[in-house]
Amino acid sequence: MSSDYYLPTDHGFAVVQDMDDGTKKVMVCDAVVGGEPQNVYAIHFKCTSLRVGPGVRMERAGTSSHTRRVVEVFSEERGVVNLRALRRGTSPILEAEARRR
Repeated sequence: MSSDYYLPTDHGFAVVQDMDDGTKKVMVCDAVVGGEPQNVYAIHFKCTSLRVGPGVRMERAGTSSHTRRVVEVFSEERGVVNLRALRRGTSPILEAEARRR
């Protein structure tokens, strides 16, 4: 089944940190300032595979990376986290917030 069929569990900026055990921690937050997540409201632990969809731009900051805009974040199977660009027209409030940044 295509990831297009999975509903996002969260919308926000995604911050990805590499962990010592080789997995990744993906945090979803309101903003990123100086590479640091602000107001984290969801965390995906033990991510073994990160799938970054077309149109999602990542920026490196120290030992982590983060999305440059608000994205959809969801997991379709254990250990796999997907980052997908917002679809136009699906969330006017988040799109306005993303354009502001």
